[in-house]
Amino acid sequence: MSRLREIAYRLDPVTWVREVLGVEPTAWQAEFLRAPLGSSLLALTARQVGKTTAAAWAMAHTALYVPNSLSVVGCPALRQSGEAVRRVRGIVVKTAAKLKIDNVYGLELDNGSRVLALPSSDDSVRGLTVDGWIIADEAARLSNELIAALRPMRARQPKARLAMLSTAWSRTDPFWTAWAGDEPSWIRLKATADIDATPFAEGFLERERRALGEDDFKREYLGIPAGSHASPFTWELYERATQTHKPQVSPGRAFMPAEAPPVPLTNPFRNLKTAGAVR
Repeated sequence: MSRLREIAYRLDPVTWVREVLGVEPTAWQAEFLRAPLGSSLLALTARQVGKTTAAAWAMAHTALYVPNSLSVVGCPALRQSGEAVRRVRGIVVKTAAKLKIDNVYGLELDNGSRVLALPSSDDSVRGLTVDGWIIADEAARLSNELIAALRPMRARQPKARLAMLSTAWSRTDPFWTAWAGDEPSWIRLKATADIDATPFAEGFLERERRALGEDDFKREYLGIPAGSHASPFTWELYERATQTHKPQVSPGRAFMPAEAPPVPLTNPFRNLKTAGAVR
């Protein structure tokens, strides 16, 4: 490989995917791969449009061309995170790079770069410092606590990129809250079937619509939370409405209503007339 070609691959991951891996990224995948250093991305996608593949390309490219870097991926289940790492492994092997450490939930290259699969518990992921990619796959199904644990991983590494990729789920999950919000720092990418149906065989989407029903079809392929998952009430609102109020100061006479003076009551039986009654 010429020096100029290697520089081109280092600078443009899309060219690298196209020429080294032999795959043509879609428009949204290309924009995802070319996201500036330090950016935050949201990708709202349909099923089977290559969101995990795009994330694996991104992590593999960083591992190969940024020595000693660390990228992580978090999913609703550790098995899913391990599958993402498996895809990264396949890409790295295809480029003939050498692996120093290789197991189900992580790998390390000879250049010191690592890619780790994270468990779904926020207690187990805190403390990592990431300078590559922080990937939250199926982010709509992740807990707010896990998302909160992922974000500080780049606090000391401003060049790290944070990406939340997901199909739609509810209108109150952490992904949709960010997607529907007005925070301008997010780069929002959309890859739903109404925008690009080319990944699907002819007639597939119509068959899915009939099989799933309108609400589930919109959620899985059009990126529209619907049905019972569209509740406007959150657990936070429920807890605030049902919690018992405890005053900060113990109640005393100063907090009680003024006591009225006692009023004597007349005994109604004292002057009762008992006509004809036996005494």
